[in-house]
Amino acid sequence: MSGAAVALVLTAAEPAARRAGEELFPAAEHCLLARHDLRPVAPFEGRLFALLSQQPAGSCVGLVVPVVWREDAACGGCAAPVKPSPGSLLAIADHVNLELRGPLTGHWPADEPRGFPPLTGIYQPADVRARGGARVYSCGVVVAGVADAGRLTPFEAGALREAGVFVVSDSLVPSAIVAAYYGLTLAACGVPRADDNDEE
Repeated sequence: MSGAAVALVLTAAEPAARRAGEELFPAAEHCLLARHDLRPVAPFEGRLFALLSQQPAGSCVGLVVPVVWREDAACGGCAAPVKPSPGSLLAIADHVNLELRGPLTGHWPADEPRGFPPLTGIYQPADVRARGGARVYSCGVVVAGVADAGRLTPFEAGALREAGVFVVSDSLVPSAIVAAYYGLTLAACGVPRADDNDEE
C-alpha cells in the first residue's frame, strides 16, 4: 500500500494534528474529530463508528492523533530512546492497551455481529510518509493506550516502565479497535504535544 491509497483521514481536532494530516495525506478526505468522538462511550454510536462503518473492508484509513512522550517511563537501568525533535511525526507500528474499557464495551445491538476483532497487522507504518514537511521519526513506534495522556494512573505509569514504552495516547486505541471491527487497517501517526512533560 502507499499513502495515496488512503481515501479517508480521521484527525484529532487540534491544529498540529490537522496540519500533519494534510501534509501526510494531501489527496484524502479529512474528518476532524473531537476527543469524545475518538473515544466513543457506547458501541456503534457516534461519529467514529459512523465514519468507519462506511469504508470498504480491507481499505486503509489515515489516523492522526496527539501523543505524549514520557521519558519517565524508563525502567531502573534502561535509557530512554532519543526523543523526537520538535515537529517530528511518529509513525505508529503497534499499541499496548492499558485502558480498562473499550469502544465495544456496553450494550450491543442485536443486529450487529458480536465479537472482538483481531488487531494483528492493523497498523501500516510504511504508509505514513511526510512530503517535504516534518520528519517522520523512526519506522514505527509502540504507543500505550491510556485513559488520559496528561495524567497517568499509578497502574499505567508502572506498566509503561515495565514495558519500556515511551509514547502514550488517549485517542489511538479506541479508533484502532473500531477500525479492526470493520476490517480496516490504519496508517496511524502520532503528533507529540508541546506539553509533554505533564505530571503523573
